[in-house]
Amino acid sequence: MITIRQPVAVKFILTETTKQQILQEQRRQVERLTAELEQLEQQGRQLLEQAMAQGGDVAQQVRQRIEQERNNRIGQREQLIQQIQQIQQMELGTEIQNMSVETTVDVHVGDDWSKILRGAEIIIKDGIVHEIRRGGEPVRD
Repeated sequence: MITIRQPVAVKFILTETTKQQILQEQRRQVERLTAELEQLEQQGRQLLEQAMAQGGDVAQQVRQRIEQERNNRIGQREQLIQQIQQIQQMELGTEIQNMSVETTVDVHVGDDWSKILRGAEIIIKDGIVHEIRRGGEPVRD
């Protein structure tokens, strides 16, 4: 026998409660990014004015850095908005990959390697472990 480490997929079943929690969190993140963009605009103008007093090269570098920060936040916000739209369209009962954790697995001579490679999954429903699967099959305690 040998013990190996293996990733475990953690999925959750989309329920109305879970759906609303996800949407609420993503909307909060959109609001945070919008506030950061507004703050960046204000600070950017001040920084740009100070940089212009130092010369054209410095002002250009500051302008590029501000624009890059602005574009990053706009991109993140657009990605969140797309995720919100996807979640809104998903049917209740859908399993959604949430994260991965790691576990150890004992491997014995004669084990079905393909089942070991398929790994394990933990299925969460409304914050409670609903099911554990190993090699695609439910694990019975």
